[in-house]
Amino acid sequence: MRKIGTAVLCCLGVAAIGGSVAQADNASNPNWVAAHQCTTDLHAMGVKSFKALYGDSAPKYKHAMRNCQRQHGKSAHNVVKNAAQECKAEQADPNFAADHGMTFDQFYGTNANDKNSFGKCVSSKVRSTEAQDDQNVQNAAQQCRAERNDPGFAGNHGGESFTDFYGSNKNKKNAFGKCVSQKAKAQNNS
Repeated sequence: MRKIGTAVLCCLGVAAIGGSVAQADNASNPNWVAAHQCTTDLHAMGVKSFKALYGDSAPKYKHAMRNCQRQHGKSAHNVVKNAAQECKAEQADPNFAADHGMTFDQFYGTNANDKNSFGKCVSSKVRSTEAQDDQNVQNAAQQCRAERNDPGFAGNHGGESFTDFYGSNKNKKNAFGKCVSQKAKAQNNS
């Protein structure tokens, strides 16, 4: 029994180290980007609103995370594609070394021969974009909470309550999620 416990602990330790190393380069993977966007949405909206927005149907709202990742898939691919294009432009820029005091490979590279510079460039740009998107979702959630709690909301929105104004499914339970999604998209596009 002792040998089995030691082997399990050893495997868990190796998995944890491997997971932390693998996590460092995940930002250039569109699947990671989509999952990150959905996790941010989940934390900003709360479980009930997230499930109501992305879940299949009432009353259980199954598969919300899967549906969210599918919905964010195209934008995630665009984020990675745009970051890669920016990095290609920087890599081809003849003035990069003069402007940064070092070559592209030296600036972004982290391994012994700096051959991982392009991937690190893409990853850093994706992470920067995601940080701004995360902030926009958090701001949108705060705005929606304020609107939901505003006693004068109906008076300013043609007599409709917050739930009626934003809700789009049969029972209007997705109102908060729709509000957050709408406001975050507006902030991302501005």
